[in-house]
Amino acid sequence: MDKYTLKTAFRKSFLGTVWRIEADTTRGILAIETRNPDTGVPAFSAIDYHTGMSFVDEKPYGDRNWSLAGIVNDKLIVRAWGQNSPEGAGIACIDAPTGQVIWEQFNYMLVALANQQLVVRHRNFASGYEQYLNPVDGSLTKKNDIPNKPASPEIVLPQRYGGDIPSFLEGYAITGDLVCCPIEDRMFWAFHEALDDGYHIRLVASCGAKMLTDEIIVSDLPKMAPELFFMIGNQLFFIGDNKQEIVAYLV
Repeated sequence: MDKYTLKTAFRKSFLGTVWRIEADTTRGILAIETRNPDTGVPAFSAIDYHTGMSFVDEKPYGDRNWSLAGIVNDKLIVRAWGQNSPEGAGIACIDAPTGQVIWEQFNYMLVALANQQLVVRHRNFASGYEQYLNPVDGSLTKKNDIPNKPASPEIVLPQRYGGDIPSFLEGYAITGDLVCCPIEDRMFWAFHEALDDGYHIRLVASCGAKMLTDEIIVSDLPKMAPELFFMIGNQLFFIGDNKQEIVAYLV
């Protein structure tokens, strides 16, 4: 193998279980929802995904029916779900740089996030009658049609590989799907390997027919992960430590 090593960008641990991740790629922020393993109550975090520096660190808000909806312009948008239905009234905004709750709206249900606005419906209506909220202050506003989004890195998920297994991977006991993702002239491959008491995730980097590196990225998984990693720009992100850690690598 040619000499090639992955560089760890950051490693961030959480008290709760990582439940949902959203990214603001224009500002380099990850919004993370974690949940208490015993009670299911959510907490919300915001980190600079280039450095791992925390802005908000597991701030509790709401009960177990609340969840992270997205992040818009440094604002974490959290929403309520109904106890007996998918929809529930309640939207709140947490400022990523300070962790302060900026505004709350308990008379509206969140329908969608679109063009840096919140599409909402008043709790008195079962369908239709959509309105728009400004994420900065939670006020009703006119529809904002943005013709061109600013250039920003995309969130990329690896693709399932369905071809012939490359020769440099033939010696591995690949369990489940083999996924891959190209970055410049390299290809990054990830897969599970079964152990006696669980699984781990192995990452392999290659260039053409040559293997560049081979590392176990996530260990001690009790079951296979539904998503092995995601990528933003030149960083790969993995969820490890039984879903209580996010690790980013520069590639």
